[in-house]
Amino acid sequence: MITIYGNIPSKKNSKQIVHVRGRVLLLPSKNHKRWHDDVMQQLKSARVSLKKPESIQITVYPPTLRKYDLTNKAESIMDALVDAKIIEDDNVNVVPKLILIHGGKDKDNPRAEIIIS
Repeated sequence: MITIYGNIPSKKNSKQIVHVRGRVLLLPSKNHKRWHDDVMQQLKSARVSLKKPESIQITVYPPTLRKYDLTNKAESIMDALVDAKIIEDDNVNVVPKLILIHGGKDKDNPRAEIIIS
């Protein structure tokens, strides 16, 4: 099991608009980038590396009872797993089964617990 500590931001809802050479780009927000950098440090110690897992189960424990979309949080987590080279990619050919679970509020220890099999 891999545990990612902290509140997982939604990549989809955390965008900033940047103008580069006359083009408008949508990039992850500074908050999301800080979270991603922190998660990359956390995942360095992960001993799991399955290029093509049978399934991935993600249980999210947010710090509040505020409504959120599990799929948005999962997108941030899956992208981090790919960037950390724990999985090859997050498309359906590589990860055919994705299980998302709301684990309940944990104010003191928000996190995501990930089981790759």
